[in-house]
Amino acid sequence: MRLTLFPALCVLSMGTLFANAEIVYSGYDHSFSYAGAGDINDPLNQDRITDNVWITRGATRGIFNIAQEPSFQGTGSNSPSPIGTLWALGNTSEYDTLTYVTWVEVHEQFPLGLLNQEVVIYLEDDDIYIDFMLTFWESGGGGGISYVRSSVPGPASGSLLAMGGLAVMRRRRR
Repeated sequence: MRLTLFPALCVLSMGTLFANAEIVYSGYDHSFSYAGAGDINDPLNQDRITDNVWITRGATRGIFNIAQEPSFQGTGSNSPSPIGTLWALGNTSEYDTLTYVTWVEVHEQFPLGLLNQEVVIYLEDDDIYIDFMLTFWESGGGGGISYVRSSVPGPASGSLLAMGGLAVMRRRRR
């Protein structure tokens, strides 16, 4: 009977360890482009990073998380777009020393100022940090956007144990 319980106890212990761990993905191995003026409800016009964060952009204004909000919600302190994300200038090699703010605060009301700059996105609900670099921002209508970011394995890619060297897991500081 002990032998049967041992694997189950190991899995439970690992689940506790991972529940308190941040996940950090580095590099710029995933690109997303949206030409703008398309159907934002079409998955092809959304960057589905995780089940909780799907970045897109309407014909005007900023990016938003269509998984949690129907459109760009603005910059108010209650729920600024994109909901469920925080942003910092820098890269994931220094993720735990950066200061995270809203999307609008990181680009200081001028998204073009972020072109080709290293930024880290913190996905709040997933406790994931990823590298991000804006490469195109269409001004004056249309809503076009392009960027590169770290790849985040999806649910179909298997467990955290199967991911090998794709992520650095660290214990959350309390």
